[in-house]
Amino acid sequence: MNVKLLIGGLFSIAAIARLSGETEAHWPQFLGPGSDATALHQSVPLEFGPERNMLWKVPLLPGNSSPCIWGDHLFLSAFDGTDLVMLAFDRHTGDQLWERRVRASSDVDFIHRAANHAQPTPCADGKRVYFYFGNYGLLALDFDGNSIWEKPLSPTKSSFGTGVSPILFDGLLFLNRDNTVSSSIVAYDAATGASIWEHPRIGYRSVQATPYLWRNRLRAELVVAGSRALVSLDPQTGQLLWKVEDTCGMPCSSPTGNSDQLFFGSWSPMHVDGDEKVIAHFDDEMEFTDDELNDPAALFARFDANGDGQISPEELPPSRARDVFKWMDRDRNEGIDVDELSILLRPAGTGRNIMVAVNAGGSGLLNDTEYLAWEYRKRLPYVPTPLVSDSRVYLVKSLGIVTCLDSQTGHAYYEGERTGVKGEYFASPIRAGNTIFVSSSLGSVIAIRDSERFEILAQNDIGEEIVATPAIADNTLYLRSARALWAFQEN
Repeated sequence: MNVKLLIGGLFSIAAIARLSGETEAHWPQFLGPGSDATALHQSVPLEFGPERNMLWKVPLLPGNSSPCIWGDHLFLSAFDGTDLVMLAFDRHTGDQLWERRVRASSDVDFIHRAANHAQPTPCADGKRVYFYFGNYGLLALDFDGNSIWEKPLSPTKSSFGTGVSPILFDGLLFLNRDNTVSSSIVAYDAATGASIWEHPRIGYRSVQATPYLWRNRLRAELVVAGSRALVSLDPQTGQLLWKVEDTCGMPCSSPTGNSDQLFFGSWSPMHVDGDEKVIAHFDDEMEFTDDELNDPAALFARFDANGDGQISPEELPPSRARDVFKWMDRDRNEGIDVDELSILLRPAGTGRNIMVAVNAGGSGLLNDTEYLAWEYRKRLPYVPTPLVSDSRVYLVKSLGIVTCLDSQTGHAYYEGERTGVKGEYFASPIRAGNTIFVSSSLGSVIAIRDSERFEILAQNDIGEEIVATPAIADNTLYLRSARALWAFQEN
C-alpha cells in the first residue's frame, strides 16, 4: 500500500481537507479539493492503459459522475434502468464496499446520446457522502452506506440530463437548481439537510455548470454560471455580490479561478448561426458546399444516403449531430426529415459564447467596469471547465483543440493546437505536477506539458468511451470509462 499523503499540505486552498483534521488522501468533490482540478505535488504515470501501470480495474454500471475520494473510500453514482445507484469502493483494491439504490421519481427521454440519470459527482466531508440525482433529490449517507438524511426534490426538466454537482464549504452544501419548477441556488446544512438560504433564479434555463467556491485574496464567493449571466453570492447568506451579464445561455463548463481572478468560458451551439452552426455539429474537416450551408434541402440530400426521405442515425457520421439526433427528431419516429434538419440553419439565440476574467473585489454589475479584466471569444470549451495553472489558463474544445492564455491579460501563448484525437471532450482537464491530462470521448487520455509551448507527452488509449473527469489521490489516477472503473499507478 502506498504512503498516504497529507492533502492539506498539498492544497493550500482545500478548506474541506484542512477543516476535517484528516491526514488521508482526498479528491472530495467535482474537480478536487479546491475545485481547481489540480494535484500539484502528485506523481501519476504519463503512460498507462489496460497493459501498463494499471493497479486495478473493476466493471461498473453506467453513469457519468466522476470519482469522489476520501481516505480509503471512493464513491460513485450510477444507474440501472430507473434505479439510481450509490456505490462505495475500496480505492486501494477496487473492491466494492456497498451499494444503495433509490427509484427515480420520473423517467426522462434524454435527447443527447451521452445523457443519463447519474451525471452529478458526489461530494464528501469525512463524515458523510452526499449524492444528488436530478430525478430524485439529495441523499446523505455515512461511510458505511447508512442513510443520514434525504431531501426529495422536484425533478429537473432538462432532457439533456442533470449535470450539476453539489459542493461543500464550511458545513454548507450548495446546489444549483436551475431549470426546475422554481429555479434557485440553495444552501443546505450538511449535517441535517435543513435549508439555510435560497436565492431565486427566475427565468433561468437549463444549466449543466457546477457552482464554484472562489477563495480569492479578499473573501470566499460562491460563483454560479447561469442562463446568460454569471453571478457571485455570499456563501453564508446567499446575497448577490456581483454579476456579469450577456454570457452563455446554456453553459456546461464551470467557473474557476486563482487568488486574484475568476475565469469563466463556455460555448453553446445556440449562439452560432449560418455556416458556423452547421460546421459545429460535424467534424471541422468536413467540407460543405454553399448550397448545403444555406439550403435545408441540399443539406438533407447530403446525408439521406438511401433516398427514403428520412435520415437515420447511421446515415450521420460520428459527430455532435449524431449525439443530439433525438433533439432534431422532434416527432420521435427515429428519422429526421428536411424540416427537422433545418434546425441547424436557424438564427442564433440570445447570449454570447465568451470567456471572461473577473478581478477580485467587485460589486454590482461588472460589465464595462475595471473588474472585467479581459474577454476572449475563440475556441471556447463546450463542456470542459478551463484549467488554471500558475499564470496560464487552458481551454479544451471538442475535437481535441487546446488553447493556452495568459491569465492576467488574456494574451494567447498558443491557440488551436491539436491533440491528434478527435471526438467530444466532455471531461475537464486535470493537472498532476507539471502535466495536464485531457480526455477524449473516443477513449484516449492525452498528457500535455504544462507550459507556454504546446507539447504532447503521451497518448493513452483505454479502449472505452470516456465522459467523466478523472480524479487523483495518493499518486494514483482514477478513471471512469463507459463500463469500468480504473486505477493507474506507476509500477
